[in-house]
Amino acid sequence: MNGRRIAFLAAVVTTAASGYYFFVYLTRWEWNRALTSGVIMLAAEVALFGGLALDRIGRLRTTLAGAAVADRPAGAPGRRDRVLARLEESRPRPRDHFAWLAPHRTNVFVPVLLGAGVVVSAVAWVVERVARATAGRQMERGLALRLEALAPPDALVAAEADPFSLFAPVRTGAS
Repeated sequence: MNGRRIAFLAAVVTTAASGYYFFVYLTRWEWNRALTSGVIMLAAEVALFGGLALDRIGRLRTTLAGAAVADRPAGAPGRRDRVLARLEESRPRPRDHFAWLAPHRTNVFVPVLLGAGVVVSAVAWVVERVARATAGRQMERGLALRLEALAPPDALVAAEADPFSLFAPVRTGAS
C-alpha cells in the first residue's frame, strides 16, 4: 500500500470514529467529551479535504506540464520565455528613493526639517515655562486637599509638633 493511501484511510477512519463518538457523547450529555470528539473530527476532515485538494492540484499540474511540453515545437522559444521577455521589456526604471540625500543636489528638505524642529522646540519651551509659572500654586492646593486625608489625627500629635515632619527627607552628613 502507498503511504498516501494509508494516510487517506487513517483520516477516513478517524473522521468516522470521532463522528460516531461525537453523537454518542451528545446523547449521554457529556459535553466536554463531545467537544473533544467534534474538534478531532473537524481536524480529520480538514486534513482529509486538504490532502484531496493537494492531490487534485498535483494531478492538474502534471497534466498541464505535459500539455505545455507537447505543444512546444523543438527549438522554439517556450511560452514562459516569451512572457519573461515581454515582462523585461516593460519593466520600469529603478527608482532612487533617497535622491534628495545625494551630495550633488541642493535640496531644502533637511534644513526646513531642522528649522521646524527648532521652532517646535521653542514653542514647547515657552508653553512649559508658562505652565510652570501659572499652575504651580493651584496644583499644590489640589495636592494638599488630597493629602489631608493622610495626615495623622490632631489628637495623636503633640500641639508643638509638626505632623508633616514625617514626610521631610532625612539629612545625613558628618558633623
